[in-house]
Amino acid sequence: MAAEGEGVWRQHLYLQTRLKEKNGRIRLLTIQPRQYTATRSEAPPDAIHCFLRLAELKEHPHFTAVSHRWHASDAVDETKSVLVNGAAVPVSTGLFEVLSQLQNETETVVVWIDALCINHADEDEREKSVQVAQLAQIFATAEKTFIWLGTTADRSDEAMKVLRRLSEEQLTLSAYVANWTPQLGHQLAQKILPSRFVHSGPAAQQPVSKEPIELQQELESLRAPLKALMERDYWMDLWSLVELCLSGKGLVVCGGHGLALDHFSSAARALDHIINHLTYSKWLASATNPATPSALSSEEVSNLSQSAALRILARRDDYRKDADSWLKSPDNPLFGLLSRFFAVPAENRLPLRIGNARDRVYALACLATDVNELGATVDYSKDVNEVYAETSAAFLQKHPRVLQLARGTQSAGENENENENENEKQTSWAIDWENVRLPPSYLGLGSTDRPFNACGPADIRFYRAETGVPGQISLKAGVVDKVQEVGTIYRPDDELGSSEQQRTYLAEIRRFWEDSTASLSSPYFAEQAAVALAKIPVGDIEAGLAASSSSAAFVRASSATVEGYKRTVEALFPAEDDSSTDEVDEGKTATAGNPADDDTTEKQKGEEKKQKQPSPSLPYLTAMARMAGRRPFRSHNGYVGLGPADLAVGDTIAIPYGSAVPFAFRRSGGGGEGDEATTTHRLVGEVYVFGIMDGEFMKVHRQETVLRVV
Repeated sequence: MAAEGEGVWRQHLYLQTRLKEKNGRIRLLTIQPRQYTATRSEAPPDAIHCFLRLAELKEHPHFTAVSHRWHASDAVDETKSVLVNGAAVPVSTGLFEVLSQLQNETETVVVWIDALCINHADEDEREKSVQVAQLAQIFATAEKTFIWLGTTADRSDEAMKVLRRLSEEQLTLSAYVANWTPQLGHQLAQKILPSRFVHSGPAAQQPVSKEPIELQQELESLRAPLKALMERDYWMDLWSLVELCLSGKGLVVCGGHGLALDHFSSAARALDHIINHLTYSKWLASATNPATPSALSSEEVSNLSQSAALRILARRDDYRKDADSWLKSPDNPLFGLLSRFFAVPAENRLPLRIGNARDRVYALACLATDVNELGATVDYSKDVNEVYAETSAAFLQKHPRVLQLARGTQSAGENENENENENEKQTSWAIDWENVRLPPSYLGLGSTDRPFNACGPADIRFYRAETGVPGQISLKAGVVDKVQEVGTIYRPDDELGSSEQQRTYLAEIRRFWEDSTASLSSPYFAEQAAVALAKIPVGDIEAGLAASSSSAAFVRASSATVEGYKRTVEALFPAEDDSSTDEVDEGKTATAGNPADDDTTEKQKGEEKKQKQPSPSLPYLTAMARMAGRRPFRSHNGYVGLGPADLAVGDTIAIPYGSAVPFAFRRSGGGGEGDEATTTHRLVGEVYVFGIMDGEFMKVHRQETVLRVV
């Protein structure tokens, strides 16, 4: 009966106002004033009366966009009454609170609120697809955005008052930093805010007001409430980020207190700056004066800069700088946005909640400037893997570097065997934005750095990715060789790995090198050993640089890497020829000395030997640790390098035209050996091969092959 009742009100409400295609048409909700409710005796006294109507965005209707967090699965509150076009609409407590906060005493309020203005029960979610596709236009047309953080809780009203007060006193972050002096730290340590934050004139010419002292006292008592406000559920959602970025003007409301979005952002950042100095001053006072007890507790909020609110607002500031600029057009390609949020180390990602996996693409598409160029469309009837494949295909038509992030043949999850069959059904060249594989050499599509250049003369001018066959891309490439032998996966059990793991990893690479150079047809010379054996374990990435950072470029290995390798090998593989010398010395001591002193002499020699024993190079071990999850390999013709953990014997090493790095491909079906016209491959992942990363192979062996990758 509940489902039947829900169908009745939806049919009554949404059949009158159909939205089936992207044509700039939306629904707007008019909330009647409280006075109107008082005249309707047939409805409960606290009921909210609304009217839903169609509107054309091109006609610039007057309305407020509402940004709040809700879920279709939220429990219905039977005690709350909302009437829309005369029909009783079941609502959750949260939705009723938003509508109640928006409702005016004497005037109507017109809003766009997705919970009621979109039919979320539409077949195949077609209506949702249409409205999400024009979300940027909706927020751009709105007069302002009403940002609802929730009802009063955890003393949030006091926290909002402090933020408003800072805003009214024009205590912006830029003003705070501009007025900073060395004396300020001392004054903060004395728990007195300087008068310069309230008065514009010199402090010496102004009487000290009690107002800064009162503000200081408020800050001391509001550390926890401020932290709670900045960690509210609203700040944890991907759609909150998108809607904030799309909002030119906004009003942040929590309970009965509101503050302009830009003022809220600047006041919160200024407050974070102040709290940092207050905390430091308190610590300094207790550290320099033993008589001063420490006022810091382990639960004290030291800063707000890492709170969800300030991290999201910082991203909004970056986005709005381009969106509001008069000097240049905004440039936010979809691939760049996805990479910025999901193709980064886990510790650098925003803690965003994503209820629908497809929203990783569709939400950020609302901020992208190249959606039409890519031909990307919002369609919630598609499976998430289909969405990832379509967008990846669009990206691949522009640049082969996208392949570096592709899921490849990796199996996600604890049980790899269980996930292997499922993985086979997915396109290997598509990017799984939930579990992005980040190779050590990845720099991002927007980076101009190109440390490797494996394609050589077959550069980006010759790159083509044909996507005419669904689920398949065709790439022109130069085939290097096939994998003949693979080593152990390097998986450090801690930050740098154990000595045993390090020895195994380095020993296997040395063995592969020696097996390669022992052959007359080897592509290497024995004289290259010192450099090769130092570069291969670290993927030719300079030790000590933050190559895993999404913004930091890496540098190719240098003489420092070679020296680091030598020191590490000496420490992990101590020379064995010292044992014969030790035996001779022991014989001499036994015949010439007192037997009673043998134990003492032995201990002394042990200590001396430990002191002489070199320690591994920490920068080199750190560079090795970045290769975690990779394994060494040797090819049929003797090439030695590193590949992903799922690299296997028989995989093909090839360099796509225009690609800076080689990749491994695995045959998955088709014709017989050599029948490339019908043979298909699966992408395994990026590989490093010593001796071909600067185009050496492609300059000599440029035989074009078309790889069909599924």
